[in-house]
Amino acid sequence: MKVYKYCSNYSPVIKSLSRSKIYAPSKQQLNDPFEGTVTSKIFEDYKIIKDYLSPSNYEYKIALINKLLVQIGYLGIYSMSKTWRSELLWAHYSNSHKGFCIEYELEDMILTESKTIIFPKIIEIEYSKNPPIYSLDIMDKITEEEFLIMLIGTKSMSWKYEKEVRLIFNNNGEQEINNKAIQSIIFGACASDEDINRTITQMSNKIKYYKINIANDYKLFKEKIN
Repeated sequence: MKVYKYCSNYSPVIKSLSRSKIYAPSKQQLNDPFEGTVTSKIFEDYKIIKDYLSPSNYEYKIALINKLLVQIGYLGIYSMSKTWRSELLWAHYSNSHKGFCIEYELEDMILTESKTIIFPKIIEIEYSKNPPIYSLDIMDKITEEEFLIMLIGTKSMSWKYEKEVRLIFNNNGEQEINNKAIQSIIFGACASDEDINRTITQMSNKIKYYKINIANDYKLFKEKIN
């Protein structure tokens, strides 16, 4: 699957990309204040059945829930989109069409030697009118990994236009990816010649380069840069 990362700041992103590095921020660094939100019934559920559990069993279950909620804050989240044609994404994330967009082959991004049982993990965002509900009944049916995915893989309907795909890492910060996953760089319609030429010079690997042009019917199309 081809995916696209919209960017506004050339220098640090291209410098890292030329070394096959990306930056995966924590959920606290993202622009949606509802990241990781869950409607948690589970604490209420446990209060109801507390008398039927041994003190040690009850404390263990509550500690496990809290551990998972804390772990969400340490994950690294690299957000991409399924489309390069979104006017809104270019406006919101690429400095009003002055920035650029990186095209990746999603399945090639993960280095084999860095893969563990759970991470890195590819997640396609699900959009919902309400946050996911975490209850005692659900906890008995899903694994810790599935709980993490439920939290970090659900967003409100307001974000549906982003068509988001995420690459999730065990820790936030700089991550190494497979160099062959980088397919092309698409420059925004308002990108300057200076930024374009500097980027092409800085990227040593052989990839394709395109520039967005504007059609008269509210559509974006790209032209290859020779």
